[in-house]
Amino acid sequence: MEIICSSCNSKLSVADDKLPQGKAASMRCPKCQNKISIDLRNQNKKDTAAETAVPNQFNFDEGTDDYDASERPFDFLEEEGNTALVCENDPEILKQINIVLGIMDYSITTAESVRDALKKMKYHTYNMMLINETFDGSEPDANGLLVYIERLSMDVRRNIFVGLLTQRFQTMDNMAAFLKSVNITINLKDIGSIDRILTRGINEYELFYAVFKDSAKKQGLM
Repeated sequence: MEIICSSCNSKLSVADDKLPQGKAASMRCPKCQNKISIDLRNQNKKDTAAETAVPNQFNFDEGTDDYDASERPFDFLEEEGNTALVCENDPEILKQINIVLGIMDYSITTAESVRDALKKMKYHTYNMMLINETFDGSEPDANGLLVYIERLSMDVRRNIFVGLLTQRFQTMDNMAAFLKSVNITINLKDIGSIDRILTRGINEYELFYAVFKDSAKKQGLM
């Protein structure tokens, strides 16, 4: 199927098996990060069968990088689907986090390094990011991933719930969270209670932005 980004007019050829048949879905344009929506709920089955098959990759007019599933882990998701990027090197902590996020119905991807995380963020805006401040051997006060997130424009940043996994700060230390430009701090000694910590943190995050998002929607800004 050929899809055209309404923002930058890039033409994308997306393989049929990458699209959730009979559902509404969305993705970020790999070129300009504009949100592209597609509704296949009313698509005629005959039309679907008649479409010409295309390669299993995105093709741009000017020729961009080949499709790499490891960099673009979600492609088209159902509109209501939430995604999370986890940046943690300890396999036991990672296992606990993935179990909790799975129960919370997040589609999860994990990063192997700071560079890998940045490549994944290039093609997808995550609803949640959990980042160990020493991820990939980073210095806590010079973590390249946290610096990148801090410099994101607010129209992008406010849509990402960022949790800092730390041994330095107490869990839900609001001042530390403010100083590190994250939404919540989670001390690793409390990882066994991460389900309750995340639930509370997300509720406070959503309440904080509720009025703003409601006003923005009414003005057609979202």
